[in-house]
Amino acid sequence: MPESVLPLERRARWAVTALVAVIVSDVIAIGSDWLEIDLMNRVLDGENVPASDINSNDDRQVLVSAIVGAAFVAAIVFFIRWFHAAYKNLVPLGQPNLRFTPGWAIGGWFVPVLNLWRPKQIANDIWRGSEPDAPTFHAEAWKTVAVPLFLTAWWAGWIAATYLGNLAARAWFGNDSPRDLRAADLLDIASLVLDIGAAVLAIIVVRRLTERQAAHAQRISLAGAAPATIPAA
Repeated sequence: MPESVLPLERRARWAVTALVAVIVSDVIAIGSDWLEIDLMNRVLDGENVPASDINSNDDRQVLVSAIVGAAFVAAIVFFIRWFHAAYKNLVPLGQPNLRFTPGWAIGGWFVPVLNLWRPKQIANDIWRGSEPDAPTFHAEAWKTVAVPLFLTAWWAGWIAATYLGNLAARAWFGNDSPRDLRAADLLDIASLVLDIGAAVLAIIVVRRLTERQAAHAQRISLAGAAPATIPAA
């Protein structure tokens, strides 16, 4: 008996909520970085900055980093949970010959080097296979469905934000001079801005693909082609 379409709406809501939390935490982190830059400027200008100001700054940065990290982990968990279900749904939606096994929708994020493109390939296939009038994945037919620009923009933003974030983290460790800390903060702010953009695009990805699969499932259900279920709230 063909398997049913996994509900995506609830998974999508959790993923979007976690991505909003990432955006909020990134904005907070940008503010905290600017405060640290201001403090480093005071030190570089020769001002006699109290030790209490420096300690308060360090404590705030540690707390903000923990908040950003928690939001990021939550977003990864809920987004990949949604992503895996969306890819797995392609089979009951009439696309049985997937390029990759559903497990790659999870594992593809964590394999070094491969994670630079495998999740994007899967995202492309989710979009193509969720097309209400999509052909089956036999031969090269799946490639006929165009992939929208926002998918590529989301992936490019994610890769760029991750790369700059790693550079900023390396710049922080082992660099205690005010000038180096200021440079690391500026790099971190750039990565956070890119991360916000990528998170906004990720929300669009989640919503558009969820709606697209619901429309496809509805068409299949109405046609009586398969016992597909509409994603429940």
